[in-house]
Amino acid sequence: MIPGRCLFAGVAPPPHSSDRTGSVLPIVKRILALFGTSWKPLCVIAALVMCQKVGDLLVPWFGGRVIDAMAQGRPLPAVAVLILSAFTLWVLHGNVLPYVLGRYDTVRFQFVARQRISVDVIRAVLGNPAAQRGGKDSALQQAVVERGEQVLIDFINSLVRVAIPVTLPGIVTLAVLFAWFPMLGVIAIVGGLLDMLVTLHLNKVLAPLYGRFQQLDYQRQRLHTRIFRDLAAIFAGRREAATTAAYDQRWSDYAACGITANLRYLGFNFGRGFIVNITNLCTWLVGAWYVHTGVYSLGFFLASLSWSTYVLNVLGAATALQKQWLETMPAIRAFFAEIDALAVPAIAIVERAATRPRLVPPAGPAAVTLDDTEAEPAVVLELT
Repeated sequence: MIPGRCLFAGVAPPPHSSDRTGSVLPIVKRILALFGTSWKPLCVIAALVMCQKVGDLLVPWFGGRVIDAMAQGRPLPAVAVLILSAFTLWVLHGNVLPYVLGRYDTVRFQFVARQRISVDVIRAVLGNPAAQRGGKDSALQQAVVERGEQVLIDFINSLVRVAIPVTLPGIVTLAVLFAWFPMLGVIAIVGGLLDMLVTLHLNKVLAPLYGRFQQLDYQRQRLHTRIFRDLAAIFAGRREAATTAAYDQRWSDYAACGITANLRYLGFNFGRGFIVNITNLCTWLVGAWYVHTGVYSLGFFLASLSWSTYVLNVLGAATALQKQWLETMPAIRAFFAEIDALAVPAIAIVERAATRPRLVPPAGPAAVTLDDTEAEPAVVLELT
């Protein structure tokens, strides 16, 4: 973590309240601002993932060359050279790249970024005691913050691991299909667009349910946290049965909303699957015609079939990302709303962060009450 710098310093909230519930663009800008200091590792991760996607396209190409060589009856040594070339690509694509990507991601981003966000949230919370007064529900606050930290990492991962590195190879692949296999290119783009339109409509229909589902999850987590905080009071008041029934009701509401959303998604997805299967059928029929008329070899067709499938997968990934972002955007909005509620001046945060506070045990008895239900040991900030 960069000493003396807070993630939330200089990351201004949207100027109008409508931005929090309306356009997604201000939220995306705030997310990118939070991860602005991690742009170098994110670029490296995106580049490595893009190399993997290029490998996904080269593997069937080399496989097609081997098939053509065997079908043409070429000498075994020549076939062996092609097989060894394919093997080298398999090792680079299936072993070396995943290891390098995973190692770099683990060391330079995943834990570092999560730590940075989490620590700066705590710094913001402890930096403004006045914002914690007035009967604030600390259990709900904890649920919103913990969920928000996780979905922020998920959002940026989907951006640098899927959206950015998949798009460029997908565009190049589509251009190659139109240049070498025009009919396959048309089939891929028409089928992919139909699939995308259906999925976008599905996600739009389910968007209100996603927001409701997230809200019910917060309520369930809040009650769960408060039960464990108030165990002594529950036992003293003999409210075990009532508390269990209340928690069971929260879970029932949460599960009912989730079941409704999932069943609607499965119904739409059932019909969407026919579009994908009909697209694959047309691709195979046209490919068989190409091979039968001698336009292209069998190996070349198998490679083109993989590329056509890749284009469909790219469009499918785009709609899957849209669904994921619709599901997580309510949690991200709630997280930023919680941070904005702290109302800590950016200059004050930077000044306090520059002193690099260190947590030490209190010298005296516990005196800080975290909420209205339970007192916990105090934590004193020692400035060094």
